[in-house]
Amino acid sequence: MGQGQHRPLYSRLQERIAELILSGKLAPDARIQSEREFSEDLGVSRMTVRRALTELVNEGLLERKQGSGTYVAKPKVTYEAAELANYAQAMQRRNIATASQLLEFCESVASRRLAQSLGVEIGSPIYRVAILRLANRVPVVLERDFVSCARFPGLQDWDLEKTSMQDLLTDIYGITVGQISQTLEAVVASDTVARQLRVDDGFPLLMLSRLVLAGDGEPLVFSQDFLRGDYARIHADTRLAVEKPSLDGQPGKEECTGDPSCIADR
Repeated sequence: MGQGQHRPLYSRLQERIAELILSGKLAPDARIQSEREFSEDLGVSRMTVRRALTELVNEGLLERKQGSGTYVAKPKVTYEAAELANYAQAMQRRNIATASQLLEFCESVASRRLAQSLGVEIGSPIYRVAILRLANRVPVVLERDFVSCARFPGLQDWDLEKTSMQDLLTDIYGITVGQISQTLEAVVASDTVARQLRVDDGFPLLMLSRLVLAGDGEPLVFSQDFLRGDYARIHADTRLAVEKPSLDGQPGKEECTGDPSCIADR
């Protein structure tokens, strides 16, 4: 730990352990040394070791398990907000081995909530689809899609494990998607979700509710996706309007250039 002597000792220890994790020398789920073992091996105080490990826990590189010790955390997939409509494609871009399992495909009837979301009458026939997405053989996302049978005839003829709902809309049914409205919230796994996602009851999840609309505003697909909280994080960028002086000396705002994330007063 001779480099960067000007930095606090805990910071240098933190960086050393982080390098071992990021280089793969410490694998996910590997149990690391205890505070006492680190202290004795490196000749530093346990308080210094505790501070370094706490910082790594806060960064998400380590996780503490009560009564068991400290372990290397599982790597999380960082999804861009715009990628959430197609998890398989997002993981493939990151060179993650993916697989899908169709857990459920059935015809049902629209409840009041689903009828309102899909713009159909209560009791109208709908397709209910549940697909499990795996990353490196680990179940990470449970997708539940609901669509109108009348709007998507013959849906049962397509391989839903290999074709995303988004691709079906555009490539098979020739629909132009105009808008996707998404809401993200933290939930815990119910009995059914836990069984399908292969986690314990009460496991922490992210639930993404999504409504896909056609270019003319017609509702197409209502989805509820459940993402394992220990395997996923969501990233979103927000572009703000930049103020600049106007010709009359008063503050003004930079005009939008067609970017929907650029907001300007007109």
